[in-house]
Amino acid sequence: MTAEISVILVVGERRDRAVGALRSLLSQNVVDRMEILLFDLAPGEPLSPPPLPGSNHPAVRSIRLPPDTRFATAKAQGVRTASAPVIAFLEEHCRAHPGWAEALLAAHAGPWAGIGAEVHCGNPEIALSRRIEIINYQLWMAPAARREHSLLPGHNSSFKRGVLLAYEDELEDLLRAEIVLHSRLHRDGYRLLLEPAARFSHINESTLASAALGRFLWNRIYGCMRARTFHWPLGRRLFYVAATFATPFYSLARTGLFLARERPELLGRLLAGMPAIFVLQLVSGLGFSLGLIAGPGDAEARFSLYEMNEYRKYQEI
Repeated sequence: MTAEISVILVVGERRDRAVGALRSLLSQNVVDRMEILLFDLAPGEPLSPPPLPGSNHPAVRSIRLPPDTRFATAKAQGVRTASAPVIAFLEEHCRAHPGWAEALLAAHAGPWAGIGAEVHCGNPEIALSRRIEIINYQLWMAPAARREHSLLPGHNSSFKRGVLLAYEDELEDLLRAEIVLHSRLHRDGYRLLLEPAARFSHINESTLASAALGRFLWNRIYGCMRARTFHWPLGRRLFYVAATFATPFYSLARTGLFLARERPELLGRLLAGMPAIFVLQLVSGLGFSLGLIAGPGDAEARFSLYEMNEYRKYQEI
């Protein structure tokens, strides 16, 4: 049977964690309509690491890439390699819930260029993870409403392959910080949907130092790519740099107002986590400003290693 959805999964050295992600995909009730492109970037001796358990399933195509391959490069190659008309990305520290693929396929029958899934916390036993969930996923946290959005959950959403290929010359750049892709699609008139019938869990960082490193690296890439993609003039870049130290105050106020309006039951969690959230938003602003001033530097290479190999404490269910 011809695949209807191609899922791109990029894995590194955290084999136990990646096994859980792959297992969640192979457990989908429409796995016979899926193609799972498993990009394996883990170093190994002499040529490759041991195969990931489950990778011998007929739905899985394992593709070995050098361990220094950038995360965005692997994802772009996945889009080009895929055979299905719908592309879905899933990080190896995520778990697709039952019915995830089926719900995405049903929603893609509509006019949407991109569809995101409802986000659940993959390690709620970690207090910091519950704080991070608020600042990263407030728009799409369970219970989420089915509605049109201008942004979707980064690195874990789905798209019509033809739409992505229309940006072939820029595809890898747009995938370096995926919400730049969402913004570009929205600006170009494409429509994006959050579909709560599709659900996944995201295993968040479990220490403040780890979360700060990831946000600094990612925001350095994001700042550069956002300014480059939307042709920001020097004046606008300098304005954001000048406002760097206002970033945490602005972010906290904006998040607080959103929660007061949409999710008042989460205000207590925001208040309890305010010190950690302040630090993370400040680090994010510093990374963003550095990206505007100096470009991404080595942030993309470092973030690619971080994305797939950073330790995250969790309990597999």
